[in-house]
Amino acid sequence: MFGSEFVAAVERQCQEVPDRIVFANSAQESLTYGELRAKSNALACWLADARNVDAGVPIILYGHKSPNMLVSIFACVKAGHAYVPVDTVYPADRVANIIEQVGRTLVIDTSAGKIDWQTLDGCTLPRIINNADLEAIYAQQPTEEALAALPGMGQQDTFYILFTSGSTGAPKGVEVTTECVDQFSRWMMEDYVFPEDGVRIWFNRTPYSFDVSITDMVCGTTRGDTTYALESDADASLGLTFKALESCDATDWVSTPSFVEQCLAVDTFDAHLLPRLKRMLLAGETLRPATVREVKRRFPGIHVYNGYGPTESTDLVTLCEITDEMLANDFALPIGYAKKYSELVVLDPNTLERVPVGTAGELFIVGETVAKGYWGRPDLTEAAFHSCPAEVTGGRRSYRTGDEVTLGEDGLYYFHGRLDLQIKLHGYRIELGDIESCLCSVPLVHMACVLPVVRDGSIHHLCAVVVASDAAQERGLKLTRQIKAAVRDILPSYMIPSSFKYVDEIPLNTNGKADRKALAAAVGI
Repeated sequence: MFGSEFVAAVERQCQEVPDRIVFANSAQESLTYGELRAKSNALACWLADARNVDAGVPIILYGHKSPNMLVSIFACVKAGHAYVPVDTVYPADRVANIIEQVGRTLVIDTSAGKIDWQTLDGCTLPRIINNADLEAIYAQQPTEEALAALPGMGQQDTFYILFTSGSTGAPKGVEVTTECVDQFSRWMMEDYVFPEDGVRIWFNRTPYSFDVSITDMVCGTTRGDTTYALESDADASLGLTFKALESCDATDWVSTPSFVEQCLAVDTFDAHLLPRLKRMLLAGETLRPATVREVKRRFPGIHVYNGYGPTESTDLVTLCEITDEMLANDFALPIGYAKKYSELVVLDPNTLERVPVGTAGELFIVGETVAKGYWGRPDLTEAAFHSCPAEVTGGRRSYRTGDEVTLGEDGLYYFHGRLDLQIKLHGYRIELGDIESCLCSVPLVHMACVLPVVRDGSIHHLCAVVVASDAAQERGLKLTRQIKAAVRDILPSYMIPSSFKYVDEIPLNTNGKADRKALAAAVGI
């Protein structure tokens, strides 16, 4: 009926355990499997009515981590619409840019007034429905005929679109297919979620607009588990986070290493706080051995997993449990074994020829879990999704990651860093050119170069090295405040550099590009 193995699996749980909680959050909101089914069916039938929204167009879901966001996700795909999650952390300009890229569509606003839509500039405002509208739609009783007529999703249809940082200063939307999601769901159920575990409670910290949340959603719903999420207030406060943790009774944890390290700074983050915590899956950035050791000390017997994967391949493509033997070497931890249904290929980034096992090269992902490409950007799609040699792909989809990795003799992959200017900071994928473009648009800035500051083997924060323009009357801290204020409405907070340094000129290399190594040395980074 729905064309997706993942959606069908969740639908079975809705029928078998209708009274079980599928979703709860720190704002004391909750949703049962039965309510998820009833509400998503009602909204799906409303969305399938061509009088309400054009058939097949992507639908923007604006909000954070509320029950209505989860309901809207399942309603969209049941009705044959890709969903586009846009989190409340995004500034208004970025929201407007995404709306303009998606085009004529519908926005489901579940944020309870977090944004004033009438103030958005740079886009044609679409039709918007809010929580009150949703409640009225839920109250409707769809007929069996209407439910049977829901189109669902074909395997090659776009299931969701996640907008990520773009080097041109505008976010780019990754189109992930139903086939991608189904293959990912199947892999997680076979390799990570085991039937004998009983009902799990999955702790969720990441918003739906970040690809790591796909792991939470897939694992937390497919077999009748419960997802516990941090809502906006708790998400922004470590103190409120810990109050939420006291009552969530989590068995499984999915987050970035940075968030765990933040929690580990508090002495009470241990097995007394989370007595049922059995597993921790960390992904999105480099995992340090010291972090795993401390987690294992605080939570005796816990299983810690490291994973890797870009948005363009449906989140994770590698996964492994970090063993004591891995920690004993004190080298970089492996990012895992390749997942089923995808082939990982390590090629020389210049010749695109395979490199021997044990030799570093660029990672290419081939197979059914690779996304279609970038929404409305055939130029970017061609460069990233059609660069792998035909003799390697065999007609399958592929993605050029730009990541340098090594495949070991034991089948484990090791990550060495980016081959371009794209980085991960606190789990967010950021292209430094995006920030630099924004900084250079400020009249106070003549030139800017953003450098990652590395501590203990991972990126700690971003430093902007700026050549001030003639319009800048101030210097030092006062100028920094002025520049930050100018970009605050354009960039999400996690993309604004933490520190600023000022120079008279930025050195260039022989290609006429900024010599980042020389610049870093000059400013002491």
